This record gives sequence, structure tokens and C-alpha cells, in this order.
Amino acid sequence: MKNIEQIAISWLTREEEGLNKKEKSELNFWLNSNEIHKKIYEENKSIRRVFKSLPSQLKDELACKAKKGAKKTKIIEKIKPLAAAAIFILALGFGSFKYNEFVSPTYSNHLVSQNSINKNILLPDNTKIVLDKNSDIEINYFKNKREIKFNEGRAMFYVAKDKTKVFTIDIKNTEIKVLGTAFEVDKFDKKISIKVKEGLVKISKENNNNKYETIALLKKEDSLLLDENSNILSLNKIQINKIANWEEGYILFNDTPLQEAIKQFSRYNEIEASFENYDISQTAITGKFQLNEFDSFIKALPKIYALKIEKKNKKIKFFKN
Repeated sequence: MKNIEQIAISWLTREEEGLNKKEKSELNFWLNSNEIHKKIYEENKSIRRVFKSLPSQLKDELACKAKKGAKKTKIIEKIKPLAAAAIFILALGFGSFKYNEFVSPTYSNHLVSQNSINKNILLPDNTKIVLDKNSDIEINYFKNKREIKFNEGRAMFYVAKDKTKVFTIDIKNTEIKVLGTAFEVDKFDKKISIKVKEGLVKISKENNNNKYETIALLKKEDSLLLDENSNILSLNKIQINKIANWEEGYILFNDTPLQEAIKQFSRYNEIEASFENYDISQTAITGKFQLNEFDSFIKALPKIYALKIEKKNKKIKFFKN
């Protein structure tokens, strides 16, 4: 087991420096050859992440202790002081360095909203979250950081300022980082949307070396759209009053394609929509509509646009009139 631990540490260290194509293949082969390899590798990787998030003073202290112990451990002699410190933590089980203080959450919650919008989420630091219908997030607060795992749906975050505890949202291989701000996150239809009401929001993407690279720094009134691989599809300006209208119970369309408008309504209503042709699906819709009044929306369309609608239960088909 000790040998496996050392191999895992060696791979993680080399990964920090960057692996070539052959080395990546060798690492994947080693990981997939045995479940224990993968388990120990992930455990060590997790502890390294914790180490990186420690206060600078504590990291320096650990680096110093690691340097003193380097003569006893050949593998540590070959790597940088901070990497050695991380390994030093592993070797000691991190017990004497208050591991649990930084790894064990001080607050945890798993929030799922199914049938309604949840407006009453207040976290211990006074951060407020408004969770849209059919949304799922996991919250973990630690001594030195605040983390959200964004599984599905849409949410508006009003993050309380705390310079000592960065607020991070993880969505697949995308990382959103702030100190204090207000912004909307939407994971829907294999895309990720971030819209900023106030403050600064840093967006990063995980690269092939499992490191996060900054791809955008968003400011007030910025609207970013990413594809499922965290590639930027668009970066535009948006008016503040057009961000998170769902929080107030309505949807605002501005030359929005009909197909996209129906998708937005489908979050709150069971709908099976089809269109006579592509041109019909791209009919530009403008207006303000209540989330839960889809029937009123459908009745209004033929009066405003050259559309004919056939509705049977949940199935709706749109034709040219």
C-alpha cells in the first residue's frame, strides 16, 4: 500500500509540472489497472487541493518542516518546497496540522427545489440564494472557503463579502469564483449561463493537466454563455433588469426565438412542443409573461403573430397562419 501511495504522489507531482501525451496514457493505464490505484490517487489529489487553499502562513510553515524532513525522504528531495509540504501533510496524516479544521465542513446542505421557486435560502455568512424550480445544489462551508457544487437548474446568488473565504461554484469542469457579488448561474440544455448584477466574477476552465485556467473576468452587466465543454459561445452586455426575472415570477423576452421561449416556459410547465418548420420555431417573441400562465401566453400568440396553434393536453404544435 505504501508503494502505491508513493507512486500516486509521484504522478500527482509530475502532473503539476505537465504531462506529455505518452505520460498521460501511462497515468490512465495505471489508474484503470486497479481500483485501489484510482482511490489512493483521488484521495491524495483531494488533500493537495486542500493544501493549496490553506492560508499562506500555514503553507510556509509546512514547507519549512518539509524541507527539514527532506533528507529522510528521497522523493521529497526532487520536488519543489510547496509540493514537498503537501506530501509532508500526507505522510503525517495532517493530524498535527489541523487537517479536520480545513477539510471537515463547518456547514453543509443539499438543496433540491422541485415544484416551486425557493426564495428563502439564507446561509450562515448571510449569503442569499434563490433557487429556481427543478434545481439542485450542494453547499459546503469550510474554515477558509465556501463551496457550491451546482448539479442542475438555475439560481441567483447574493454572496456576502468575506476576503478570507473565497466563494466557489463548481459546474462540471467550470469554476466560478467570487468574494462578494450578485450573479445568476443557469445550467440548462447542456449550456452554462452566468449573468452578473454586481461585483466581479472569475470564470475558469479545467485543462488537460487538471488545472484551472481563467477564461473570463465578468463585471456588472456581463452575460457569458458556455457550451457543455466550457468553451465560450458568447460574451455580451445585459441590462440589470433583465437578469433573473424568474425570481420575481415572470419571464422577459426580447426578440427571443419561439423555440427558446417555449424552453424557458418548460421549466415551469409540462410541454411537448413541435413546429411546422424551422422558420416558425425562430419567430421572434417580445414581451413580459408570468411563469405560471403558459396558457395565457399561448392564447396571446395568434393575436400578435402570424401563428396558428394546435393544443392537445401537453402537446402543442405551431403552424404559420
